[in-house]
Amino acid sequence: MKCMKNIEGAARDPVPGKWFFLCAFIFACFLFWWLPSVLFRIVVHRADAVDDATVVISIVALCLFAGGFLLPVSRRPARQAPEAILDACGGFAYGATLLLFVPATLAAIQQWHARAAIDYGMGGAIPRPVQAILYTHLFSGFLFLGAANPEKQGWRQIAIAATAVILPRFIVSLHGGRFFLAQAVVPALLIAIARGWIKLSLKRIVQVALLALAIVFGPSMSRGDPLIGQDEILTFFAAGSSLQLFQDNTDLNLNGYCPPLIVSLTAKTIPYGAMGVCVLDIAGLKNMPATLSRILTVNDPSSYEGTVSGTGSNYLLDLYLFGGMPAVYIGSAVFGFSCRRFMHWIGMRSLLAGIWAECLTRALFAPRNDLGYVYERIPSLLLATLLVVAAVWCGRLLLCASLMAGTMEAPAPSTG
Repeated sequence: MKCMKNIEGAARDPVPGKWFFLCAFIFACFLFWWLPSVLFRIVVHRADAVDDATVVISIVALCLFAGGFLLPVSRRPARQAPEAILDACGGFAYGATLLLFVPATLAAIQQWHARAAIDYGMGGAIPRPVQAILYTHLFSGFLFLGAANPEKQGWRQIAIAATAVILPRFIVSLHGGRFFLAQAVVPALLIAIARGWIKLSLKRIVQVALLALAIVFGPSMSRGDPLIGQDEILTFFAAGSSLQLFQDNTDLNLNGYCPPLIVSLTAKTIPYGAMGVCVLDIAGLKNMPATLSRILTVNDPSSYEGTVSGTGSNYLLDLYLFGGMPAVYIGSAVFGFSCRRFMHWIGMRSLLAGIWAECLTRALFAPRNDLGYVYERIPSLLLATLLVVAAVWCGRLLLCASLMAGTMEAPAPSTG
């Protein structure tokens, strides 16, 4: 009840949406960590593979995350790009979003059709050209939403852009991972809440909760996962739990591997595959960066059944293998503080808001993924944003130069 009251008071908070995100992260931890234990211990009274000590570690880590997240931050407004740049880049991103909508939707339909006749997780990775289309479309959509100003663009453009971004990934998620859908819905929702476009109330909280349930269960139901019945529900949630993964792999042998946390943090910026270091082969793919989730999957190939990317991971295990329990606790607090900063930054009109919103979305999946997965795309997305700004600004300068040249060449009016 206190959590809900805090959410309803978010609009008065200097960081709108702060309590909303914190409660969402707590829910993610409950879903991915503790729900199976609750079902086994309280509902069906069966032996739980996760011991009490592991549960306590996870609770302490969450408390430290919350402590880092709630640390006071400077209330000074962050520097923003000039209005002219925001307007120009926002207009360019809106046009790119609409232009890429058709190929992104066609690519999504092709992926859905190709995977509809095979078991979930057995279709391999999405081809790189398709990923390039989908992620470029996603990037342009959130570049626009971050720069959008309802007073200038109007709510209609914002709604069209959000719908255009969500629809292709919804189609992919019908026989793919639920993260495809979450990666489009959650950032848009976080930006809307942080910018004050959506005022949180009890009615809105119920609607968001129903949306979260649709993201969790919808893709599973569409691909035919068994969810009806006590044993089926237990199997569904037990498969999604990562606390046992943490418990069973604290003594994981990393001989021959680089530190997985470092690899996952830099997987999108350092060409490990081209250098032939810190890599492994998995699911027919050669020289993939040896992140913790891939190492765990290689150690247990049977875990690939029923998932897209293998057995998954746990950010607590990522931290533990890097520096033991001190790293788990200190890292959790730093992780929480970084999420607080991201939440603050998406609350203002910015070309980078979409980047921070995607990081926050990935943070909600960190309880069953690598920690580096939250931050790995920041350098490449920052570079892409700078390239867009440079291209748009150069275009404006060329247009101005052309107009000035035309004015100078125009003949002087006759004086008769």
